[in-house]
Amino acid sequence: MDLIHPAEFREEPDGAPRPVLAPVVLLAVVSGAVFAVSLLSGLRGDELLVAPVSLALLGVVLTVRRWDERRRLCAAADRWIERGYENRAARYTWRIDELTSVRERRMLACTVRDVVPELAARRRPTGSLLNRPALRPHRAALIALADRLDDLARPVSAAGILGVHHLLTEPGSVLYAGSFLDDRPRDVGAELGVTLDRLEVRH
Repeated sequence: MDLIHPAEFREEPDGAPRPVLAPVVLLAVVSGAVFAVSLLSGLRGDELLVAPVSLALLGVVLTVRRWDERRRLCAAADRWIERGYENRAARYTWRIDELTSVRERRMLACTVRDVVPELAARRRPTGSLLNRPALRPHRAALIALADRLDDLARPVSAAGILGVHHLLTEPGSVLYAGSFLDDRPRDVGAELGVTLDRLEVRH
């Protein structure tokens, strides 16, 4: 039986997040209807705009709150998944489905694949932070990672997808020059191998 500290329960997401754009879309429709009714009733100037603009602003505020709620729930679900609870709690299956979706896999595969041509460039592309010298010997590993993500016939783990996210977005990732500034040796091939291995589904 798994023993989980009580504090961890407070981080558990309360179900799937609500649609982020629903409030602004709904209130935009209502705002348009109010504007049309006000116009037909003879209102002009500020009186015509007060109610529609207020409703539109309310929609924006509610959308921002929904976005923050989604960010919080995703972060909590991701922490659970990374702890290894991927197959043991149904309350965040919505997040597992998001992470392992065809859309997410193809997007990540495309992003990883786009790294490879940059490594062959003689000069660093403007704005690129890639550690090209360290990555050049490991182009095959990057291609293998992209191919694994693109192989939709083989399932992937949500924790593995989070690992790819970290690889692509975290400043300390082996992809980026800044992560090597302290001159400590890092085994780039091994770290890429771990990221690839994490994608395997284990029961």
